[in-house]
Amino acid sequence: MKRRIALGFAFALLLLVLLINAIGGQNVLDELSKADYRVLGLGLLSGALALTFRGLVWARFIALIDETMPRRRIGEVFLTAMFVKYVTPYGQLATEPFVAYLVSRDGEMAYEDGLASILSADLLNYVPYYTFGFLALGMIAAGGTLRDGMGTQFVAFASLFLVVVGVVYIAVQQPAIVYRLVLGITGLCRRVVGRVTTRFDEQLSPDAVRPRLDGFYTTVETITADKRTLVIATVYAHLGMAFLMLPIYIGALALGYQLAFPVVALVVALGKLGAVVPAPGGTGGVEVIVTAGLTTLGQLEPAAAVTIALIYRLCTYWLTIGIGGLSAARLLVARPTDN
Repeated sequence: MKRRIALGFAFALLLLVLLINAIGGQNVLDELSKADYRVLGLGLLSGALALTFRGLVWARFIALIDETMPRRRIGEVFLTAMFVKYVTPYGQLATEPFVAYLVSRDGEMAYEDGLASILSADLLNYVPYYTFGFLALGMIAAGGTLRDGMGTQFVAFASLFLVVVGVVYIAVQQPAIVYRLVLGITGLCRRVVGRVTTRFDEQLSPDAVRPRLDGFYTTVETITADKRTLVIATVYAHLGMAFLMLPIYIGALALGYQLAFPVVALVVALGKLGAVVPAPGGTGGVEVIVTAGLTTLGQLEPAAAVTIALIYRLCTYWLTIGIGGLSAARLLVARPTDN
């Protein structure tokens, strides 16, 4: 795992070097030299607030299922999850099961309850990319300022939205498909592992897996039935997204540029597409898409655009790794004592 992470960051660093070299390293340094660092401090504060509100979404959902879990413990789990998600290539795809294990390993919460809570919270934190993104796209199009050059990104953004909606619809409205899929996968794993050892036969048997699936859906129903929690969590998620977007606006301001808020919102939303790059947190890919968006939609020079993209990532991605790493060190190295 350590080797994989190291290779991922080496690849990400290479992508960033290539991007900056293509723009001109001296040009980027010139942009940074005129930055108002007091204003940039507001960008870091905004990034911290984005992390806070996203963590509050987790706190609402987890506390709904387990009222005894301390808020401090939930915060540690959230920050550790964000750290693991951001330091591993395609970490968004495998973080939730691992974090659910962290929650359940000391008997704090059943694994399936933790997984349902965490998946629900992550999904809700993902929704504002589309609510803000499509709203911004509509505002820019209505103003007649939508320019050519981002067509591929718009199509990919809409396609990803349809995929997410389809997956959520199947998971929530067609549980029979999920049951068949999960039972099929665990059955295959049982047969393969059984050739080596019978240690996991009982855990992977249909009689053991079905009750966990039942518990997962029971937890999802509990969350969706609590409208007050859903409304509050939705507000927190959108506040988190708003503060996640602000570092781009603040970064531009620190360099002496003014960006329209719809442009900022759309650029951040499209930046999510950078996660397809096999580097930790989509590093390299996100910066490229944000830079392209700022030059095309924001009409900035490439050097200014890439500098703002780097500032944005410093205030969000790298800040999260720094804070999350401290939490992960405590949670993963020392077994928690909170109950």
